[in-house]
Amino acid sequence: MRARVGTIRPMVASALVMGLMIAQPVAAQTASSIVERMLGEYERRIASVENYTVVQSTMGFETVSYFEKEMLNGRPVFQLRRSSTAGIEANTEGAGVDDLYLMGDDFGRLSQYIGRDKVEGFDVLVLDVPDLSEVGFGRNVTPDADFTPKRGRIMLDAESYVPRRFEFEGEMKTEQGVHEVTTSVVLGDYREAEGLLLPYRTTVSIEGLGAAIDPDMRAQFEEMQRELANMPEAQRRMVESMMSAQIEQFRSMMDGGGEAMTVELTVNEVRVNAGPPRR
Repeated sequence: MRARVGTIRPMVASALVMGLMIAQPVAAQTASSIVERMLGEYERRIASVENYTVVQSTMGFETVSYFEKEMLNGRPVFQLRRSSTAGIEANTEGAGVDDLYLMGDDFGRLSQYIGRDKVEGFDVLVLDVPDLSEVGFGRNVTPDADFTPKRGRIMLDAESYVPRRFEFEGEMKTEQGVHEVTTSVVLGDYREAEGLLLPYRTTVSIEGLGAAIDPDMRAQFEEMQRELANMPEAQRRMVESMMSAQIEQFRSMMDGGGEAMTVELTVNEVRVNAGPPRR
């Protein structure tokens, strides 16, 4: 049985309309719309959160950090108010602002949506930022160093819109000159606490530090090796078991092996709306 031409045309027209309806959300996905969704999801989750404390471990040391919410540039973000490592208070001036959310409008303007990828098995939306000089995002990924990020990528979870990975390419200035450094930050094991969604595992990997290591740091590393060698055997084994990976990475960098420096931070506890921790 043949279908009439008059019947086929409405069917084709309906199929085209349905196809356009399905394709439209994908085609409309831009960097600005993705960033807008990210900011909306973030602000929705933190609506009832005024402060929180994070207890985390890295390289055998425990750090307690206390954050309070405040409005900056018209956006709610969390500012680091207090931080201590092994009971020693740290200087928190100018630290701890949620840069990704504070600078969200700039990212929507400066970044490009380049498609989807996967990070640790999760679907992510990839935003490429060809020029980070306007926002300065990523400067604090290498503390105590003169690092200038030039280019970056932000990978957001395709469902929750939380960051899964950051990548930064930039320059580090030392007494020996300017060195190219690449940094990646992977955020995993997200858990929810009273609306707050935080990564319980953060891995920071920095490539290119070997060439940037100054003579003073080399001398300090050599002195540390001598001190380890002179320790009682039981104490030396304990220190080496706690920092064996970091020691090997430093040794490889000192020898010019090109090994990336990797540090992992693990969250032990999160307290929401509990106020400042007791000293």
